[in-house]
Amino acid sequence: MSADDTATDGTAQVVSGVASADSTAGAESIAGIRPKTWLRRLIQRPRDATTRLRRYSKRAVIVIVVLLIPVTYSYVGALTGPGTDSLQTRTVEWARDHHLGSVVDRVEKYWYARHQAKVGGTPSTKAEQLGIAGQTTQTSTSATTMPSVSVTTSRSTPVSAPAGSDVGDVTSTLSTTTLPTETTTTLAATAVRPVPAPLVSPVATPLPNEGQWTGFGPLVDGHFGAYGTLIRPDTKHTSVLDAIVWIDPALLSLRQYPGAKVPGRPWDRPDHVETDRQSSLVAAFSGGFRLSESHGGLWLGGKELVGLRDGAASLVIDTAGQPQIGIWGRDFTTTDGLDSVRQNLALIVDNGVVSPQLATDQNLVWGFTGPDNRDAVWRSGAGVTADGAIVWVGGDGLSIVTLAETLVRAGAVRGMQLEINREWVQFNTYATDGSGEVHGRKLLAAMEHSDDRYLSEDTRDFIAVFARPAAVAANG
Repeated sequence: MSADDTATDGTAQVVSGVASADSTAGAESIAGIRPKTWLRRLIQRPRDATTRLRRYSKRAVIVIVVLLIPVTYSYVGALTGPGTDSLQTRTVEWARDHHLGSVVDRVEKYWYARHQAKVGGTPSTKAEQLGIAGQTTQTSTSATTMPSVSVTTSRSTPVSAPAGSDVGDVTSTLSTTTLPTETTTTLAATAVRPVPAPLVSPVATPLPNEGQWTGFGPLVDGHFGAYGTLIRPDTKHTSVLDAIVWIDPALLSLRQYPGAKVPGRPWDRPDHVETDRQSSLVAAFSGGFRLSESHGGLWLGGKELVGLRDGAASLVIDTAGQPQIGIWGRDFTTTDGLDSVRQNLALIVDNGVVSPQLATDQNLVWGFTGPDNRDAVWRSGAGVTADGAIVWVGGDGLSIVTLAETLVRAGAVRGMQLEINREWVQFNTYATDGSGEVHGRKLLAAMEHSDDRYLSEDTRDFIAVFARPAAVAANG
């Protein structure tokens, strides 16, 4: 083969290769896919997806943060607000305020179904004691006697007084009680009620001094304005002792106060006992359910926040501080002459009889918040006796039925439930110390809030109990 032939063949091959490449490239171009572009897209797609995911994630986080700003602000405000509520209580109240009440109710029912009062046993050395401000407890180890309280004042003399006031160590002995010797002022003889009779324990073998009364508050004409005692709720929860307080409205007056959150502001009075009234303050106890859950209304100082409901259990107080308990629309029909009306659910005691509906109610009337009616938990209630005295009952181990039975045991002819849960059941007593300052004391040590609750801003409404002017003058 000649050189020319070789050159010609080489040229032909090159031309053929170029033509072939051009043909392939042309075909690929027609399909719209170039090899480099296809590979670049294949590599780029995951990167683009990751970038988009990151971009969308950042946007979602920003949106969530923006949405959480008001929620966080609201929650932090609830945690740092006034009052003596615990972190847990503030969280629960915040949840209820933000339409999570049904969730809270389910959690509470689950919890209380598994954490009810102890069954059987006797009160231990760690059991609560009846706390009365201005009184000190002295105990010693001796045979089966409940401890009592001794009252120490700057001018006092030992006298005979009702015994049995503490629920602590059942091996303690009764201590000496001393009462003030100041000259007393005589009120209307027909108004002052006799000292209540000792209560009968539901347990066949009562503890020594169980159901015996201890007086507190100013002594007027030989009578205390209030008496307290402890008694077991039933034959099942024998290690529990609940508190009972008897109040004579002839010697003590009652006044309703609002809370900063329940019912909120503004009102004609503050959310705590005014400083100039504290020297005559004897006691204070928590009101009732949140108004949205109370199936009732509130009238206070001439202002109605929630309309009063006919048929609702009502604690009414007139402008003279005289209280009564009954059914709105039957026992009370007008707010004329009244200072306050606090409604809460329906009566649990009427005509001196426990309501037969308590045992069958499906948590619709008396327990639609918190634990079921049958759960033995912390509860409180108030009642009125046939002669007009007010009785308060509160503590652990109470079902709605045993709360009503204890009110009847204390002499109530009409009675109502006030609170459920240890966070809200509260009764404090108060006294002025030697320096002239007023301090309080929880009636039961296991009550959650502070001894001085209600002396400063508080979140929930409450009832304050004051010595009437004659009693203050007699012990001033």
